[in-house]
Amino acid sequence: MVNPKVTFIVPVYNTHEFLPRCFDSLLNQTCPDIEIIVVNDGSPDGSAAIIDEYARMDSRVRVVEKSNGGLSSARNAGMDVARGAIIDFVDSDDYVEPNLAEFLVGTFAEKHPEIVVFGAECEPAELASKRIQQLLSPEACVFESFDSALLFSANAQPYVWRAAYSRELIERESLRFAENVRFAEDVVFQFESYPLSARTVLAPDRLYHYVMQEKSLTHTFNAGVKRMDKVGAHLLVLHEVLERWGRRGLLDLCPGELVTWFLDLVVFDLARLDVENYAAAVASAKGEFLQYFGSSWTDLPSATVVRNVARKIAAGAGVSLIDVVRLYLSTRGLKACIERFV
Repeated sequence: MVNPKVTFIVPVYNTHEFLPRCFDSLLNQTCPDIEIIVVNDGSPDGSAAIIDEYARMDSRVRVVEKSNGGLSSARNAGMDVARGAIIDFVDSDDYVEPNLAEFLVGTFAEKHPEIVVFGAECEPAELASKRIQQLLSPEACVFESFDSALLFSANAQPYVWRAAYSRELIERESLRFAENVRFAEDVVFQFESYPLSARTVLAPDRLYHYVMQEKSLTHTFNAGVKRMDKVGAHLLVLHEVLERWGRRGLLDLCPGELVTWFLDLVVFDLARLDVENYAAAVASAKGEFLQYFGSSWTDLPSATVVRNVARKIAAGAGVSLIDVVRLYLSTRGLKACIERFV
């Protein structure tokens, strides 16, 4: 098969127990015109044997072997050899609905998007917060050009596996994942790709099954002892987003919303850091915003409570949990705020 309609890219690292379910869900698609690029990212467990077995059984499975470099590196390696007109990312411990490829082929043919975002189910559901469930529930919508809602309010974030991309977009814009980012690498990719898409389609169809693991990096970072690591990871995401936006001339798109988004992302953890770590974190955030937006960055957010938090950070003053509550009430609303604190 020279030019399959859909390429599924599946990075694998130490997930041998989940691979049969994942691979079976892809090979049993109602649209058979697909390829599955499995990137074995130096997995030391029994994954290689399972991957080889599936590759022998079905020629649509193509294997890329590489030394361990992380999820971003593995996805990039998959994109380097992808032949499908549509590129879709699947995590190896998850699985998809049998009509995912058919849905993507039909949507790209009918609506001619460069990105399609769809819904997902969390498993087990009790591990998923209401906020995560909301984020995985987009409403049907077509964006004819970039709209900041894609990044901040349309439930099109934060997971890359709930979106499919035209290979034309990826190649035209030389889109790649940031290999130095190991946590929330999806966000960097979305912040770069969404503004570059000529048309983006959102669909409510729940076509992906997100299997939530207690041992995942996200859950680990939520432990109190890892709080500074989490803040540091988010600061790296901010740096990569700003650097890529600066390089592509995108900094004027929605700077106030970007500052608001980042403060909303980190303020809860910032407020609970010790004095030394807090000082280091706010100095880093201040430095990034000063570099790309100048000294007036604290005035960019539209909401007064967000500007107040920004000014505290700029001054090196402490941010309290009261500040967090006020900011969340402004950015997320009362229900989400209650869920976060109760």
